[in-house]
Amino acid sequence: MGALSCIAFGDRIGRLRSIFLGLALSVVALALESSAYSLGQFIVGRLVIGGAIGIISVSIPIWQTECSTTKHRGMFVIVEGIFISAGIAMSEWISFGFAEAFQNSAQWRVTIVFPVWLAFFVIPVLFLMPESPRWLARKGRTEEARHIIAAVMDKDVDSHEVNAEMNHIEYTLESTQGSLSMLFKNTKERYFHRAIIAAMSQAMTQLCGCSAMIFYTSTTFADLGYTDIPGRFLSCGFTTTFTVFAFIPLFTIDRFGRRRLFMLSLSGLAVAMAVMAGTSNKPELAKVTVAFMFIFAAFYPLGFLGLPFLYAGEISGLRMRTPISAIAVSAQWLSQFVVAQVTPPGSANLKNRYWIIYAVLNAAFIPLIYLFFPETNGRSLEEMDQVFENSSIFSVVRHAKDLPRESQLDFVAVEEKYRPHTEFAEVTKISRNNQP
Repeated sequence: MGALSCIAFGDRIGRLRSIFLGLALSVVALALESSAYSLGQFIVGRLVIGGAIGIISVSIPIWQTECSTTKHRGMFVIVEGIFISAGIAMSEWISFGFAEAFQNSAQWRVTIVFPVWLAFFVIPVLFLMPESPRWLARKGRTEEARHIIAAVMDKDVDSHEVNAEMNHIEYTLESTQGSLSMLFKNTKERYFHRAIIAAMSQAMTQLCGCSAMIFYTSTTFADLGYTDIPGRFLSCGFTTTFTVFAFIPLFTIDRFGRRRLFMLSLSGLAVAMAVMAGTSNKPELAKVTVAFMFIFAAFYPLGFLGLPFLYAGEISGLRMRTPISAIAVSAQWLSQFVVAQVTPPGSANLKNRYWIIYAVLNAAFIPLIYLFFPETNGRSLEEMDQVFENSSIFSVVRHAKDLPRESQLDFVAVEEKYRPHTEFAEVTKISRNNQP
């Protein structure tokens, strides 16, 4: 619900204000939870923190995507994955430490309130950050957008590179439609098609079995014979492995592209799950199971920590970026809910065979990505509009591959190609020329 709420206000108040709202709600929620002495207060805190996380997980990737240059957009947004995994690892280590240090409610009160300092650190920094230039252009604040693009590109405000980018954004705003009802119609912009792909990429982050591994790691290690401190220590090491390997996409995302990392990651996850299914019921092979649990933790960050957030923002289009991203992120949280609910009865009744489900799903996702997920690497956000507008469900991958990349063209040519020619453009030009 927090993610979907961004559809109502995300494009109205902007990216940074949305992030601020999510962070402010998280502070309130953590205070409610950590100070709870009744179940009702604790439940309210859980509901508020859930809404806050939903808002944050939609707004931050959109802001990162829209403030990045085409060349380094993948690296910039994928940093989010590093901090997601670092947060998970930090929570495990803190929980481990406090479980041994206290024997009262401080075990959970301190660990719950601990993340407040992160929000207190980020909130004042937001006031120093630039708003998304694409959101500013959409609101008619083109001069501000131009200056931010110039700063991001490290170019002069009137350079050909900045003019080309601004012309491209204005051209997209003029030539595309954007009412929310268009999301559910088969129009030339293919917003519904994009929403399905974005939601699928986000759902895969959980349907691959990640949450089953993270939420119930201690239980899995206990079933293998690693109980108490050894089991907790292995759980901490498991989540730390996510963080270590989350650095690899920083150097590969803009070199090898999105599709290859998706498929490479899924291949490793499928093999890891298959081996776990075959060994986790045999005590003599417990070390093999543990090894492939860590292999799972190594392959998952390659394609599914920050990449789905990046991909959803890249394919969604300026006018529908917030609604499509909100739907995609909500698909992730709903998938996580399903996995969290079915894992206890699934593992209890199916034992080691439960992991076969995720091995099959991971293998099945690979051809889906190969056939239906277009490559976005090296393309501007506005270029992806052309990819979808000139293709069908079955040809979008081929069209994304064949369409000439504007990054390979001369900036002067791009500037002229997308030079605005409507009344809106003339008003924008007059407004800019009248600036002091």
